[in-house]
Amino acid sequence: MLTKNRNEVLSLLLTGARLIDMPTLEQGYASSARLSTPLHKVLVMLGYVSQFKMDRVLHAETMIRVHELSPDLAVKALRMATTQQLTFEEALDALGDEHKKTQLMPTASNEITNLLVEAGCINNEQIGRALKTSLENGMQMGRVLVFHRDVTSQVMKAAITCCMLMQEEKIGLASAVEAVKHVRKTNQSVEQVMFQHNIYHEEPGQGPRIHELFAMAGFVSDTDMMECLELHVLRGRQIGQIFIEQGLINSTVLENAIVLQGMVASGAIKAYHAAEALKTSYNKEVSIYQALGELNPPACPPTPNLTFGELLLAANLVKRETYDSYFEGLELCSRQMAKKLLAAGTLNDKTCVNALRVLSLNNEGFIANKDAVEILRHVVSYDANLDEQLAAWAHFAPNRMQWIWR
Repeated sequence: MLTKNRNEVLSLLLTGARLIDMPTLEQGYASSARLSTPLHKVLVMLGYVSQFKMDRVLHAETMIRVHELSPDLAVKALRMATTQQLTFEEALDALGDEHKKTQLMPTASNEITNLLVEAGCINNEQIGRALKTSLENGMQMGRVLVFHRDVTSQVMKAAITCCMLMQEEKIGLASAVEAVKHVRKTNQSVEQVMFQHNIYHEEPGQGPRIHELFAMAGFVSDTDMMECLELHVLRGRQIGQIFIEQGLINSTVLENAIVLQGMVASGAIKAYHAAEALKTSYNKEVSIYQALGELNPPACPPTPNLTFGELLLAANLVKRETYDSYFEGLELCSRQMAKKLLAAGTLNDKTCVNALRVLSLNNEGFIANKDAVEILRHVVSYDANLDEQLAAWAHFAPNRMQWIWR
């Protein structure tokens, strides 16, 4: 049976290569203990991982155990083998020098861990344990701290985001510490916390950042994103190059994303068009221009964004006669309209906030009009969580673009 240490390496490989998520892995551990059966056999037996993929992971684990391969490189090779339908050996061969550049020797003290300590999220003992695991397995400190459950993924995202904002001189250390503390207490996103506590919020018209396009197109998971952004914070390398070095994308995807980003900035297409074209171009191996031409509905001519009133009416949250009685002849911004509906008791606070968040995503080009209406209607009708519904609809829009209304 695999030892505890070997199980830990196996777990890091499985989650790092995006073969399973943490909740599934935890179910596997529970079943393994109950059945007194090795973890890797249980995961295959329960259908969580195919035998073919598990064999690749076990091969990688063996190479790590005999010091023929670092865990960091093993994860990159497993990712590439999965996304490009290669054998593990072919993926290792394909990992040229550019994939091996992002080798960051972990240290006990860095910008991210210092912020977490300052916010009271971790202590020196936890850092020491994470450093030991990081040195043994080649994984980034942030990922290890989440894996050890020393911090939640939400807190780690907050720390990384705040470090990026500090590097960009948009917030100071005191604001970063305050934000991380609030995230730890509430488990809200750091963007929501900074917005609600008037610490920081993005301005409209920013468009998608390059790594956000990768997430929107489905190239990276939350775990991948955190790992790459952690490297970006600590190494200062260009973010697109880090994604290549981590085996998550290739140079063609990066080049296409840059072109699409420019098209969004010029107003030729919207962010959700760019994400769909990037995904189609990669999956079908066609040019981004052909991928854009295949969009249905087409990207051109651009569809006007929804107004707050149009969104509420289309989602059946307000009746036409009620809406007209409140707003006919008035020129109010979305937030003023929401306040008026809230004061009248027509909508509650949660519905108003969700509507403003959805409107922000739509107006910034991250979700289409039809999807905005249907998602908001579903969230209000079933008292559902907006973030969960966006994910269920495969809209991996950045949180920062939900919290810009004033």
